[in-house]
Amino acid sequence: MKLFSERYGYIKPSDALITECMPNEVQNAIYNCLNRYQEENCSVFETMDKLVWTNFMNEKECEYDRVLFNRGYVCLNYIDDTNNLWHQKLSLIDFLLEVLRKLESYYHKEYPSFADSINRNFSRLNYGYRIINRYVTPITSKEEVESIEEAIESAKDNIKEHLNSALKLLSNKEKPDYRNSIKESISAVGALCREMTEENDLGKALFSLEKKQEVLHPQLKAAFGNLYSYVNEKQSGIRHELMDETGTYVPTYHEAKFMLVTCSAFINYLNGKYN
Repeated sequence: MKLFSERYGYIKPSDALITECMPNEVQNAIYNCLNRYQEENCSVFETMDKLVWTNFMNEKECEYDRVLFNRGYVCLNYIDDTNNLWHQKLSLIDFLLEVLRKLESYYHKEYPSFADSINRNFSRLNYGYRIINRYVTPITSKEEVESIEEAIESAKDNIKEHLNSALKLLSNKEKPDYRNSIKESISAVGALCREMTEENDLGKALFSLEKKQEVLHPQLKAAFGNLYSYVNEKQSGIRHELMDETGTYVPTYHEAKFMLVTCSAFINYLNGKYN
């Protein structure tokens, strides 16, 4: 079954929060980062590349020079090779960063890293991984994506609209709008809660749901009430005008993603309990 977002041309959660695959644009970005690193740090890159051949791919050391001459750098070819799986390519990044760490330790010297440029491109392309403490780490899980998809599939059109808007604002590669993505996520919850209680305010709707303890536990009501307060703070500028020209608080991708995932999970919870 196609979800609403697919049927009507909205972006899919798996497109906005990309995990467990490697689109061509991400693969090309990794290639470009490594290629630039090679141009700027040729000597250390060649050392790393040879170790990829012998210690990562476990090939014969005596054949490296011939392969380099005929095909070019091993790790660039490895990233480009469509036969290598997405997680193997991320493992290669892990390996290269570990080689850098060991070289620094051995020579008591700090070498330039390519981690920052990789992270900038992963962020730009909404790829669900980042290099954290020299390891490629998932920042979005399959379960989070599935939670968003479930909320979109099960909700009425007005709630779908809010969730799809939150996704589009979050995933806009040219100009992401995290502040309004958060607003749309919380609006989806508000629309559902008001529908369940016929209250005209989310705070009152949460209080009404708390009174029906079989629907909403008091601690959950308190937790989501705090999130609602965060969104309504004038300092955040999410549901109010900004306090000053530049804004005293700027939401990030991580907060917008957290709110989208959390609001989707809360919608799924309420749908399950209420129904």
